[in-house]
Amino acid sequence: MVFPAVAIVAIQVNSGKLFKLNSILKIMDKNILFALIAGVLIGAIVGFAFSNMQKSETEINKTAVDYSVKYINRYLLKPGVKVEVKDIKKLDVYALNVEFVSKNSTLGEDYVYITSDGKTLILNSIDITKEPKNYRTNVSADDDPYRGKEDAKVTIIEFSDYACPYCAKFEKVLSEIEKKYPDIKIVFRDFPIHGNVSIIAAKAANCANEQNRFWEYHDLLFEKQNEWIEALKNGDKQKLYLYAEELGLNLTEFKSCLNSNKYDSEIQKDYFDGLTAGVSGTPTVFLNGIKVEGLATQEALAEIIEQEAGK
Repeated sequence: MVFPAVAIVAIQVNSGKLFKLNSILKIMDKNILFALIAGVLIGAIVGFAFSNMQKSETEINKTAVDYSVKYINRYLLKPGVKVEVKDIKKLDVYALNVEFVSKNSTLGEDYVYITSDGKTLILNSIDITKEPKNYRTNVSADDDPYRGKEDAKVTIIEFSDYACPYCAKFEKVLSEIEKKYPDIKIVFRDFPIHGNVSIIAAKAANCANEQNRFWEYHDLLFEKQNEWIEALKNGDKQKLYLYAEELGLNLTEFKSCLNSNKYDSEIQKDYFDGLTAGVSGTPTVFLNGIKVEGLATQEALAEIIEQEAGK
C-alpha cells in the first residue's frame, strides 16, 4: 500500500453520525461475503509491513498477497472454506488518524483508510503479523475421560450429546482423524441438550467409566443411538443395562450408579463450562482452543491439526 499523505481528523461523536455510508463500494462486496461465511467485520483491511523488504514491487505484491490470503484462510474463515485471489489491483490509500471527540473530552483514536480517488472508505484494520486476540478459547479438559497422549501437542476437547444425530456422525470423523494422527489427545465432555434422555445417557457413560470401559460404552451409545433413545422415552433403561452387560461390567454396580445422582453435578459442570466457552450446539470441538462448530469434515480438522503440530 502507498500512503501519499496522513490526515488528522477529529470526528464529533455527539453529532449523531460518524459516517454516512450507503455502500463501501466494490471492495466491500467481498467483505460482505467474508462476513456471511466467517462473521468478520465488514470493512476490515489487512495491513502488511514492508519497511525492511528490499524487493521489486512485483515481488512485494506477491509476498503481501500470499501472506494475506494465508491469514484470511487460517483466521477469518470457517474450516473447510477457502478464499482464492481472482484479481489484484493496486490502490493508493490514505491513512487517516482519526480522533473521537465528545464535547471537551477525547474518547480515543484509530486509523481509517480512504483511496486517493475518494471513493472507497475502509474501516478498521487487522494486524496480520499477530494471531487474532479471540482466535483461541481458554477451555479446560477438567477431569473428563480422554484418549491419546497426555502431553500431546494437539488436544481436542469435544462437547457432545449422546442423543445428537450429528454427534454420532462426527464420532466417525474423529475416529478417522485418530487413525491419521495417533499422537493427538481427545477429551470428551458432556453437553446434554436433548432433554432427559441425553442426561441419562451421560450418566450411564460416566458409570461405565468407573469400571474403565468409558470409551467402549461411549461408542455403543452412538452406534445404537436410536434404540436406547426410543426405550428411554418410554422410561425403559434395559438397553443401557444390556450394553453394560455386553461389555462385561458389574451390572449391580452399574445399575446402582445409574439410578443415583452421583454424576449430576459432574454433567452439569461440563454443560456450564461449555456455555462459558461459547458452546451453543453440538458437536463443538476445541483444537488447542480453536473452536470448530458443527459436523466438521476430516479435511477441515486435519488442516488445523497440521498447523498446530507444526508450530
